[in-house]
Amino acid sequence: MTDTICILVPGLSGGGAEFVAGQWATGLAESGRDVLVVATHESAVPARDLPFEVRTMASTTFPARVRELAGILSATRPAVIVSLMPHWNVLSLLATSVMSGARPRTIISGRNIESGLSARMGRSYRAELFLAHRLYRRADAYVAISHPVAAEAIASYGLKPERVWVVPNPAAGKVDLDAARQARQERLNRRDNRGPLRLVIPGRLVPQKQPEIPVLVASRLRELGVAVDGIDYFGSGPLQSKVEHLAREAGIDVKMHGWVDRWFDHAGPGSVLLLPSYAEGFGNVFVEAGAYGVPSAATSRALGVADAIAPGLTGHLAPSDSIGDLAEAVAKAAEITVPVELDGWLRNFSRSSSLEILERAMFTSR
Repeated sequence: MTDTICILVPGLSGGGAEFVAGQWATGLAESGRDVLVVATHESAVPARDLPFEVRTMASTTFPARVRELAGILSATRPAVIVSLMPHWNVLSLLATSVMSGARPRTIISGRNIESGLSARMGRSYRAELFLAHRLYRRADAYVAISHPVAAEAIASYGLKPERVWVVPNPAAGKVDLDAARQARQERLNRRDNRGPLRLVIPGRLVPQKQPEIPVLVASRLRELGVAVDGIDYFGSGPLQSKVEHLAREAGIDVKMHGWVDRWFDHAGPGSVLLLPSYAEGFGNVFVEAGAYGVPSAATSRALGVADAIAPGLTGHLAPSDSIGDLAEAVAKAAEITVPVELDGWLRNFSRSSSLEILERAMFTSR
């Protein structure tokens, strides 16, 4: 067995889990560890030089992927395999059970509130959760993106609490602390002259994110006498045309920017981030928003967002997901001036802080 750490993901771009995998792999490689990233989707692997090895699986069916991954693990003999999200967790647990030779320590990871998704997702997702309930207890450790995700995993999968680790997302990986502090200072200087409120929605336009809700919230705010300039969407997805149609009917100015990696650089002084998802494991964008002085609003019913928003400091949590409660949360968030002194909170979400706990999870025997 080698000292290699294998990370199993769909790819290294396209979503929050992929971003985290890239941050972990880069940090581990820069610390001197041998890292092998195994990706199931070639299209999600960026064409650039990386400080670690990447292998893209050729198989497309699940049984074939199990066999292919088992072969990769048997050939490379990693000390640890870390997987992210249910499909890849199940794939890892099955592959390690059929591989030849000594198996690596198997670390699985939860990235979302699965109880909030299962009733609304398709048959394949529910099948993966069915297998997860039978396989997750075989893992050496479970890494949760947030405390709500950890609690759900312990209760749902019968995991031993001592094998569950809350590893903060390296959500500040894009944040330049000095530039972010300057941005917060500039927003503080303009707090009496922010101009009209403008909603900012950084995320995919898919059912889980409920991207049509901000249009309804903007309409409600206007009914309450709040000046709303419009909405900026930083993302794309199948619900874009529905959102645009709804906005035209409501008379709300909407700009579709597509995905912009550093969306916070384009948020004006009156911006408030609104993410009305019905389920979130965490929400990297809330940390990014706080770093650059953009207050946030979300519903407490999304659960995982509570680890990413500091109520009263970086944003406000609505008690429900009703349009009225979300509108009130946005109005309250708009009154918040994010503190300039925020570096201590942001360091919780740095790559180094995340890796410190991840390495303990990988190598602590329970």
